[in-house]
Amino acid sequence: MLKKILDRLKKYTDEITSSKEKALKALIDAGLVTAYGQPTDLYKN
Repeated sequence: MLKKILDRLKKYTDEITSSKEKALKALIDAGLVTAYGQPTDLYKN
């Protein structure tokens, strides 16, 4: 079961890091950055 989870995580990571646009979208969807690539209020120092 752990191998299955790790395989899915690797596949997801490979997909979202395949382009700058996909990576930015993933960070936006996770609530880490704004559409302009700036950290959201929760992640600002």
